Amino acid sequence: MTKFAWAWTWFAFLLALNIAIPWFVLTRVEKMSAVFLFWTVWVAVAIISAFVIFLKWREVER
Repeated sequence: MTKFAWAWTWFAFLLALNIAIPWFVLTRVEKMSAVFLFWTVWVAVAIISAFVIFLKWREVER
């Protein structure tokens, strides 16, 4: 699997977590702070992931 495919797979995984955790895992938690804590951590991971992927971005030579 190429680095490009791994990046898309990672972001698809993050998107799946963004949907699954608040809607299915945290539905029985009565405090909204749990969801906001999750989203804060999720956003930090997404930003760091994007930063790492953009640092490794290379133009393909033809």
